[in-house]
Amino acid sequence: MVGNCSWEAHPGARGKMCPGGSEAPELYSRGFLTIEQIALLPPPAVMNYIFLLLCLCGLVGNGLVLWFFGFSIKRTPFSVYFLHLAGADVGYLFSKAVFSILNTGGFLGTFADYIRAVSRVLGLCTFVAGVSLLPAISSERCLSVLFPVWYWRRRPKRLSAVVCTLLWTLSLLVTSIHNYLCVFLGRQGSGAACRHVDIFLGILLFLVFCPLMVLPCLLLILRVECRARRRQRSAKLNHVILAMVSVFLVSSIYLGIDWFLFWVFQIPAPFPEYVTDLCICINSSAKPVIYFLAGRDKSQRLWEPLRVVFQRALRDGAELGEAGGGTPNTVTMEMQCPSGNAS
Repeated sequence: MVGNCSWEAHPGARGKMCPGGSEAPELYSRGFLTIEQIALLPPPAVMNYIFLLLCLCGLVGNGLVLWFFGFSIKRTPFSVYFLHLAGADVGYLFSKAVFSILNTGGFLGTFADYIRAVSRVLGLCTFVAGVSLLPAISSERCLSVLFPVWYWRRRPKRLSAVVCTLLWTLSLLVTSIHNYLCVFLGRQGSGAACRHVDIFLGILLFLVFCPLMVLPCLLLILRVECRARRRQRSAKLNHVILAMVSVFLVSSIYLGIDWFLFWVFQIPAPFPEYVTDLCICINSSAKPVIYFLAGRDKSQRLWEPLRVVFQRALRDGAELGEAGGGTPNTVTMEMQCPSGNAS
């Protein structure tokens, strides 16, 4: 699904499939596109320039996020998540940029193949890490809204850092297993193990991570709407999280259909592989734009320091407590909690 089955892995063989490539003509005859129709789609040479431009823009935006969230903005529990999320997006976009440069320049040879292999592993690891961080962000935000007093007073210290470390470890483990079974053993002609790990990877991404990020968002929406009369506007942090989850769901539709059709029904997807890669790149590059749009203040002057805009995007104190002040808002609790809790 992600990795050795990509069109980047076989730039000279557009019709080549994953393990079981001898079945390609039969599978294409059962699918939506024939090999001749795929040849009429935009060539990879054009897509390489599009990928390179998009990746460079995304690297600049996520680089600014890394700088401001890491050094210029006061550390908060959610800024830690966004910092790791930006790091994952930088890693994925960098791997795609390297692929684009190698394919555009037509670099061949052992060294170029080695760089492609390393970039492929880096791209898969950072993609899984970025997807796994979204459920953690949405779940923790849901807890902070539903149970603000309990959350801010009893929240374990350095919870954000511990969760991020565990998710990165999970991503490295999954990537190592995928690389061993699909690359190392794949050279020896073993495709069954690769098929199983790709099925597991699809279940992890679409049947585990997606529900875990969608359900807290639905609860968050219901909670905010039920309290609509008790507040003037919802918190900007809610808008950021809902926008990030929405962009991911929209951009991952092609990848989900690709995985579902191929691994469940053995039918090729109705679009080439680089369409799914393009959607993932858009998802990784869109997060800095989301921070900017959520954090900008229309009543202020046109140009504001990015540090101020990004810091405003993390505000979560717009939601009022219960009538009579029985429940403090989250921003008040954040100001009262020790700085160690923000890590």
